[in-house]
Amino acid sequence: MKQSSSYKKEFHPLNLPKNDFPIVAIGASAGGLEAVSELLKNLPPDTGMVFLYVQHLSPDHKSILSSLLAKTTSMKVQEATNKELMHPNNVYVIPPDKEMNIVDGEIRITPRPETPKVNLPIDILFASLAETHKENVIGVILSGSATDGTRGMKAIKREGGLTFAQDDTAKFSSMPKSAIAAGVVDFVLSPQKIAQEISHLSKHPFINSNGNKIGENLHKADSAAEIENTNPDLKTILQLLHKTQGVDFSQYKMTTIKRRILRRMLLYKIKSLHEYVTLLREKNEEVNILYQDLLINVTSFFRETETHQYLKTTLLPRLLKSKNPDEPLRIWVVACATGEEAYSIAITLLEIQSSKFTNIPIQIFATDLDANAIAKARIGEYSINELEEVSPKRLQRFYTKSPNGYRVAKSVRDMCVFAQHNVLNDPPFARVDFISCCNLLIYLDTAAQKRSIATFHYALNESGFLMLGKAETVGQSTQLFSSFNKKYKIYARRNHSGTRSLPSLTPRFAKQAQVEGNYFNERKIQKSSLADNAGLDKAIDTVLLSRFMPASVVINEQLDILQFRGTTDLYISPSTGKASLNILKMTRPEIAFELRSAISKAIKSKQSVRKVGIEINMNEVMRSISIEVVPLKIEWEEPVLLILFTEQQVVETITDRSKDSKSSSAKDRRIKKLEEELATARADMLVLIHEQEAFSQELQMVNEEVVSSNEELQAINEELETSKEEIESANEELTTTNQELQTRNELLNESYEYSEAIAATIHESMIVLDKDLRVKTANKSFYKTFAVRPEQTEGALLYELGNRQWDIQKLRQQLEEIISGNSQFYDFEVEHEFETIGPKVMLLNASRITQKAHREQLILLSIADITEIKKLQQQLQQMEIEKEKTKSTLLEATVRKRTTDLIESNTALEKMNKELEAFTYLSSHDLQEPLRKIQTFTQRILEKESQNLSDTGRDYFYRMQNSVERMRTLIQDLLTFSRISTADREFELTDLNKIIEDVRKDQKEVIEEKNATIEVKELCELTIIPFQFHQLFQNLISNALKFSVPGIPPHVIIKSEILSAAHSPLAHKNVCHLTISDNGIGFEQHYAEQIFEVFQKLHGKDEYEGTGIGLAIVKKIVENHNGLITATSELGKGATFDIYLPVR
Repeated sequence: MKQSSSYKKEFHPLNLPKNDFPIVAIGASAGGLEAVSELLKNLPPDTGMVFLYVQHLSPDHKSILSSLLAKTTSMKVQEATNKELMHPNNVYVIPPDKEMNIVDGEIRITPRPETPKVNLPIDILFASLAETHKENVIGVILSGSATDGTRGMKAIKREGGLTFAQDDTAKFSSMPKSAIAAGVVDFVLSPQKIAQEISHLSKHPFINSNGNKIGENLHKADSAAEIENTNPDLKTILQLLHKTQGVDFSQYKMTTIKRRILRRMLLYKIKSLHEYVTLLREKNEEVNILYQDLLINVTSFFRETETHQYLKTTLLPRLLKSKNPDEPLRIWVVACATGEEAYSIAITLLEIQSSKFTNIPIQIFATDLDANAIAKARIGEYSINELEEVSPKRLQRFYTKSPNGYRVAKSVRDMCVFAQHNVLNDPPFARVDFISCCNLLIYLDTAAQKRSIATFHYALNESGFLMLGKAETVGQSTQLFSSFNKKYKIYARRNHSGTRSLPSLTPRFAKQAQVEGNYFNERKIQKSSLADNAGLDKAIDTVLLSRFMPASVVINEQLDILQFRGTTDLYISPSTGKASLNILKMTRPEIAFELRSAISKAIKSKQSVRKVGIEINMNEVMRSISIEVVPLKIEWEEPVLLILFTEQQVVETITDRSKDSKSSSAKDRRIKKLEEELATARADMLVLIHEQEAFSQELQMVNEEVVSSNEELQAINEELETSKEEIESANEELTTTNQELQTRNELLNESYEYSEAIAATIHESMIVLDKDLRVKTANKSFYKTFAVRPEQTEGALLYELGNRQWDIQKLRQQLEEIISGNSQFYDFEVEHEFETIGPKVMLLNASRITQKAHREQLILLSIADITEIKKLQQQLQQMEIEKEKTKSTLLEATVRKRTTDLIESNTALEKMNKELEAFTYLSSHDLQEPLRKIQTFTQRILEKESQNLSDTGRDYFYRMQNSVERMRTLIQDLLTFSRISTADREFELTDLNKIIEDVRKDQKEVIEEKNATIEVKELCELTIIPFQFHQLFQNLISNALKFSVPGIPPHVIIKSEILSAAHSPLAHKNVCHLTISDNGIGFEQHYAEQIFEVFQKLHGKDEYEGTGIGLAIVKKIVENHNGLITATSELGKGATFDIYLPVR
């Protein structure tokens, strides 16, 4: 069982990702528009699913695919955009020249990379959906060429999603057939029936049809979360699998098992586990399909690029260096699936050996549970899709072209031995240097993981290494392995102090005969009593065999092991050197002699042979065993023998021996044993001697006859030898020549068919002329365009065709130049009244072709009808002329209108300026004069008549005086605002530091009174209106001093910096950024715009003096300089004013 990504979160149909709705991903290519239109047309608009559609589109043309599909469905159809969230009951279509995948629940659209590799957008989308949405994805492959989508469907199937492919209704069947051939398709249907199935699925309790969790249907169906590990139906399913497939899945993670079972239930529209058990009992093939679903055979060549690079540069060279020249490097690839990983390691080793000039023997053992996967691995043939990660250099060196793709070269295949093997039950390989076990442990429970890791420890040499998948560790088995490289999950074997033995593994579910009995009781099928007894006997036999079967193997006459039974690791283990399943090479040395003798006797006598009392050392314990060799009398393709190993008794424990333990009884027993072995050996030797003497006599007689015949044949042989050599030489030359001719003939036929197909397919007319300018042949388009028949054309002179329409002097000249030496001409236009099709404009291109076989000169002439193009060009030219005329007329009218408007606007502005000047004069003279008199008279009364006034009267006069002062200040501010708006703007290069110094002098008394600090950092030199900036700083500093916090000295900071256009708030301009900040009372940020308006005050007149015009004047000054001002503040924490002025 394999998988390509980390297994960190458990998923099932009720545990949806960020977007809690199923996603239907549809892929198509040529012929796909018709198919997807049919599919969408038959889908209801309220499935609660998202539909993503990927089609191979031309990168050079704008797509109207979404608008075409929108006509076939009432769902919303739109072209997908980057970072768009998906919504149920919507169809999202890939844009042209883009790739689409899903990241964090969002659609991601990226440009198609410019790479020589074939673009596979369907695989990209399907794979990303499988990774993010797991089993909540439905993959659909419709009509299309090539194999795009197959790898993506594998990813969806691996994660438990459902898959569909179009049946024979596909116009182009390559894409669906590729997915079907890969064995990753659940349904093969027409688009209409695919739509019906998806509609049914949307209503199933396991599918979230409304974007919410299951809700009211939850109680009607089992779910992965609800199925307990002790569920009787689940137990029955696992026992059925064990009985039929020989694999105990009870040691695998139950969540994974239950997800796969639920997936099968979904396909059959079954809502309860009990119903599915009934189906399994009635359909044996469903048990096989479920078994294949549980074996997640997913792998690829050089899957983890960085890991393989580390193996190539560091680990594998280290292992090779540690070996003697005749000592093999032994590697075990566990859960190898279809063999890609094993072959990748083999190729890497060959590359290392070729660069290091070493020739260490290499043995790679690759094992997996799946017999089908192992069969494919042995053949070593893979499609071009499966070889995507193989570089062109490796493909050329280590693979050979085959009808269905490429096959791994024999030199690589010979390094690898593939075998079906259960790592939890079967004996492991021994004396291994490196084990690769990627993404198997993540599917096993803790006990099975520990068993597997202990097995690997047992199989490895003392200096061996273990490599795991990225999501795997050795867990609690740190006493067996230490981390060697954390990044690539490589572990070094520790020299464990315990005995080197394999741990036992207790199944989660006991195999009880009662359960098997229940299986028969539940089937409501009437059977005879004889059949019932047979079923009961079979059940009992199955349980007894599983519990009490002795260790045994089945071998053929060549002594190769065909099958293992029971636990054989105490008697058999792989031998060092070239990989072999020969029983004598794998058997323990103490057994080998007796076993050889027993096998020999059993083959000759065709009777069972038993050897008893063989003593062997088993984990420091001397045990006596027996061997029985039984010839099996069955109809088989070759004779086979069953070898049974039976332990008899413990003779003695070696570790308990004392120095005085060599008693006479032990010696006598040992001597007796040796005497028995010697007697047996002598008897065997006598038999062999007699057989050898008889054989020698027969051989001598035959040899004398051969010598006689040989003398007679010698003379004939010498005569024939010379003739034979001559014939062989001629035959080799003839064979080579014939192969070359055959290859050339095939290439010639391919080229001819290719050129014929091109000529028949293109829209342009095409004719072939001989050197006399007679027509040899023409394509279909020529006959159709000019409405003539082949018999009218072929053999005729070009100039005599039709009404001599090609008899044009310039054309004659062009063709004669081609014949005489010029090889081609381009874009020759002919305008003519043709006999059958009327007036046309034709574009001619010609080139000369030389047929070397017949030494014939031919001319290929292509003719394109450009009549309509010419008409369109003329129309376009006329439209351009009309457009220029219209543009000129419109431009003149627009200029006149704008000129008139501009004159009127200038007149109005001049009038307004005069009125404003009049107001300014009125304000500065007529309004201020009365105020001065009121202020003067009030002051005199207070000075001279103060003693005659009551306290209330004096208060009224003081208040009158203050009001007059405020009125005078207000008028002065209005005059300033008006002056700033209307005054001439004379810009000068000015040092801002000097202006600040002048303002500081003006405010000297207030600054000293409040103990204020004005901190000025070096400021820019700017081209400005100086008096306006004096007013700007005057107002801002004055405000900072006025709105200070009582009891805290004001602190004002003024600084500047130059910002480039890239960081400027003013578009495409470099700016000077001025900052004026204080520590005053501040204001609430939502007043940041309001404070720049005229007469806007945030405080009453009794709290703070002022007219509310100061900041309006500041903003007006900044705008006069084409700048920008902003304010930021927080109540009680001061205010900051940021001014941005363009740098001239």
